[in-house]
Amino acid sequence: MSARSFSTVFELVGSFPKLQELDLSFAGCKLTEGGVIERCPATFPSLTTLKLSNIYLGNEMKLSYVMEVLRCFPNLQTLEIRTIRSKPVSTPRRCFPEADYNTMGLLQLQNAEFEVFTGSDYEVCLIKYILARSPFLKKIAIRLEYKNVERLFARKLLKLHRASPVAEIDLC
Repeated sequence: MSARSFSTVFELVGSFPKLQELDLSFAGCKLTEGGVIERCPATFPSLTTLKLSNIYLGNEMKLSYVMEVLRCFPNLQTLEIRTIRSKPVSTPRRCFPEADYNTMGLLQLQNAEFEVFTGSDYEVCLIKYILARSPFLKKIAIRLEYKNVERLFARKLLKLHRASPVAEIDLC
C-alpha cells in the first residue's frame, strides 16, 4: 500500500467530519517504502476512538506510519492496536524515526490497549511515545504474546517518562 492509497483512505474518511470511531484493518495490506505518510493529509477533530488491527510493527517504516497516524487525530481518547504475530527484522536505531520528538505535539489519549505484543524494541518505542505525549492518559493495557518476556518488558516500561502522573500500565 502506498502513501497515495492512504491519502485516498484519509480523503474518504474526511467525508465524515463527525466520525467518532474508526477501525482500520491492515489484513492483506503490505506497506511499501513509499507508504509512509510524511504528514497528515487532514485532521479529524471528532474522532475519539481508533482501532488498528492486523498491523505489523516490526520495522521503522511501520512504526513511523503508526506514529504519524496518531498525529492525524488530535482529540483521540481511546486507542486499540492489535498486531500480527511476527518477529521484528531489525532493532530501531532510535525511537522516533523521521520525526523530531520535541515537535510532535501532545496527545489527548486517555486509554490505550495493545494486543499480541511481543516486547520488541519497536513496541517499546511506540509506548514510549504515547506515555511521553499523553498527559491525560489513565491506563495502558498490554497483552503480551509470550509470557516469558513479561519481566524484561516491564523493566523497560518502568524506565519510561510519563506525561500523566496517574497513568497505569497493566500487563495482561
